[in-house]
Amino acid sequence: LVSLIIPTRDGLKFLHGCFESIGEKTTYRNYQLIVVDNGSTDPDTLHYLGTITRRQNVRVLRYDAPFNYSAINNFAVRAAKGSIIGLINNDIEVISPEWLTEMASWALQSGVGCVGAKLYYANETIQHAGVILGLGGVAGHSHKYFDRSSPGHFFRLRIIQNISAVTAACMLVRREIYDEVGGLNETDLKVAFNDVDFCLKVREAGYRNVWTPFAELYHLESVSRGTEDDPVKLARFQTEIAYMQRHWREMLDCDPFYSPNLTTDREDFSLAFPPRIRSK
Repeated sequence: LVSLIIPTRDGLKFLHGCFESIGEKTTYRNYQLIVVDNGSTDPDTLHYLGTITRRQNVRVLRYDAPFNYSAINNFAVRAAKGSIIGLINNDIEVISPEWLTEMASWALQSGVGCVGAKLYYANETIQHAGVILGLGGVAGHSHKYFDRSSPGHFFRLRIIQNISAVTAACMLVRREIYDEVGGLNETDLKVAFNDVDFCLKVREAGYRNVWTPFAELYHLESVSRGTEDDPVKLARFQTEIAYMQRHWREMLDCDPFYSPNLTTDREDFSLAFPPRIRSK
């Protein structure tokens, strides 16, 4: 059983697209959907949430507290029944019907920790193909904005691979591992980088994180949360950056799945001039 957790607040257009595409297109049927409502007030959204509770294997939970992505998911995991946990953004839509079969088959492997998917923007360019440590100072997405048909750097967009981290916009992990590493960090990383931090804890615990190009979905990135464009959000974001750089500095300086000959200034696998020197 896979428990798919979808946090939401209003945004019916995106929630409806996410929820219905999972139900209509997913061939792997042994899953439950847990929608966590973080203070929706829109009447249409509230009506929709009321209707889906009558469907089989669906739960709607209320989380009446300020937005904290880590805390919301940890709260839902405690109510989940599945042996596999899936973290899903409410702006995800399914492309490949076998996406959950593909991801679950990897999550069940004994040495595997987090499993990530290949995500596209609506314009058919890459939004996520794994996370590279050190990009932009903390972490960035592999091959961001590459065309959907691109093979990527040395065909990396076409092959299953180990990776340091994957985005929690669409991530699977065994429940036992989630509990083993203490879930998402709801104290220091309420909004940003909690998925990267989680993946690094999983990797530190001895598991291999995996990204697969054979689970394809759309992701309208951060449409429901908005941008970091006011002083309070910017201050919180800087605090989260500081935490990651303080807590994971050595890993951020030395991603084993990214060549030191490549730049950390962009997400396009271009060369660094001069090549970066790995810290010892």
